[in-house]
Amino acid sequence: MSLAETRKRYDDWLAARDERPADIMAGIGDALHLPLDKAGLRARGWSDLPVDWVPEDGHLHIGGYGEDRAIYDTPIFNPAGEEPRTIHLGLDIFAPAGRAVYAPLAGKVHSFQVNDNAKDYGPTIILEHALAPGLTIWSLYGHLSAESLDGLATRQDIAAGSELARLGDPSVNGGWAPHLHVQLMLDLRGQSGDFPGVCRRSEQSDWLTLCPDPRPLLGLI
Repeated sequence: MSLAETRKRYDDWLAARDERPADIMAGIGDALHLPLDKAGLRARGWSDLPVDWVPEDGHLHIGGYGEDRAIYDTPIFNPAGEEPRTIHLGLDIFAPAGRAVYAPLAGKVHSFQVNDNAKDYGPTIILEHALAPGLTIWSLYGHLSAESLDGLATRQDIAAGSELARLGDPSVNGGWAPHLHVQLMLDLRGQSGDFPGVCRRSEQSDWLTLCPDPRPLLGLI
C-alpha cells in the first residue's frame, strides 16, 4: 500500500472515530500554545529555548506541529554540507520534570531505547496501535525519565489511559527544557527505538504525510 493510501485510510478512520482518547497528560485540555519558530522565540526575548525553562503559570504549553524552527543546532540536525532539518514533525508538551504521561489509546510496546546524542530524545518509547484491519500506526514518546524504561518489554500490552512514562530532566532528556515530544508515524521505515522528529524543508510534504498532526488523535482539535 502506498503512503498516500495509508494516509487516506488513517484520515478516514480518524473522521469516523467516535470514542474520546485518554488525556495524554493531566491538564492537556487547558494547554497554551508555545510557538518555537523564530518569531515565537523573538516574542519571548529568547535566542534559543532555555534549557531551564518550566511553565510557571500552572498550564501545560504546547509547541507546534509542522513548525519551522531554529533551535536544532547540533550535528544530528545540522550536518556539515547538508540541508538542515528544521520542520517539526510532532508536538512538544512542556511541563515540569516528573510529570506523568498517559497512553492516549491502547497499543503494544514496539521498541524503546535511550537516544543520547546532544539534543536527541533521551529515553524514548514507541507504541504500536492496530486501529483497524489493515491499519496500524505507531506513536513515539521522547524526552522521558530514565526510569520510564524500567520493566518495559517489547509486545507488552499498554492500556489506554494507563501511565506510560514520566518526563525527564535536562540531565537525561537530551539536554532540553522538560517536555514530551509525541509523534505519529504511518510507517516506521525499518526504525526501532528512534525516528526522525524533524525533517528538511525540501522534504516536508512527504514527511508531514508520513507523520500526521497528533492533535486530532489526542482530542486537541
